[in-house]
Amino acid sequence: MFKTAILLPLVTAAAVLGAPAPSIPSSTSSLPFLLNFALTLEHLENAFYSQGLAKYTAQDFEQDGLPAWVYGRFVQILEHEATHVKFLTDALGDNAVKACEYDFPYDSPKAFAAMSMVFETVGASAYLGSAKFLANNADYLTAAGSILAVEARQASWVTASVMKLQPWNGAFEVPLTPSGAFSLASPFIKSCPSTNPPIPVTVFPALQLSTSSPAHGSTITATYKPAGATPPSGSAFVAWLDGLQVLYTPLGKGGETTVPANLTGTAYAAVVNAKEPPSDENMLTGFAVVQFPFDSRARTDV
Repeated sequence: MFKTAILLPLVTAAAVLGAPAPSIPSSTSSLPFLLNFALTLEHLENAFYSQGLAKYTAQDFEQDGLPAWVYGRFVQILEHEATHVKFLTDALGDNAVKACEYDFPYDSPKAFAAMSMVFETVGASAYLGSAKFLANNADYLTAAGSILAVEARQASWVTASVMKLQPWNGAFEVPLTPSGAFSLASPFIKSCPSTNPPIPVTVFPALQLSTSSPAHGSTITATYKPAGATPPSGSAFVAWLDGLQVLYTPLGKGGETTVPANLTGTAYAAVVNAKEPPSDENMLTGFAVVQFPFDSRARTDV
């Protein structure tokens, strides 16, 4: 069974990168915003692998029950992320955001690998969700698709070869909006240079779930601190993103909700105020990562 503890950092209080930019229009003028959003995520991944591989050796991996060759593959992933950072920085020139200060709360090579699995999966979903904003720029759409494919391959390798879980989530991958993806990255960002330009995200309260690997049909609790002085009025729902489908479950006054059936692999959950796909307009919280591992026979009791 997937270890709940390795996902706890994803539901901790988030730090803020700075003033959020307006929602992204589908136009050429939005390109710098989009590239800086991608660069923000790539800086985070690059720092994550740089710090982890400086902290641990191949021998440390072996002592924690992982083959030494796993360390070498992570070195290759670091090289990929560094290349992505350079590509986006070169494209933006003087407008490129700089790296921030980060806090990655892993305490072992296995915990490092588990966080890598989440970062790579979120990275693939972030590029996928941003692709529609690049429709008017074929060159950067192709480049983003190329990076997306690498992120997805890396996520599959970490999940299956290292964590011994499923290599994919289903027939479709989840597209995340920039704000949605940022809500999963921001808890690891301590501070950023004041000179960094704003990125196109809205900052939402962090969502905490009573368990990050619940059983289908079980009742869990979703808690968050509403933005503003008073809680929002009206109905609230938990939106569950799995592939291209979005399922909704009512959120009770005490934060209770029922986990829907047929969710597989890595899914995402957020609180919304309407039964509509999560967006900057209807989200009441950021996303939380939820895991539904399954074996080669599609059984979820693994």
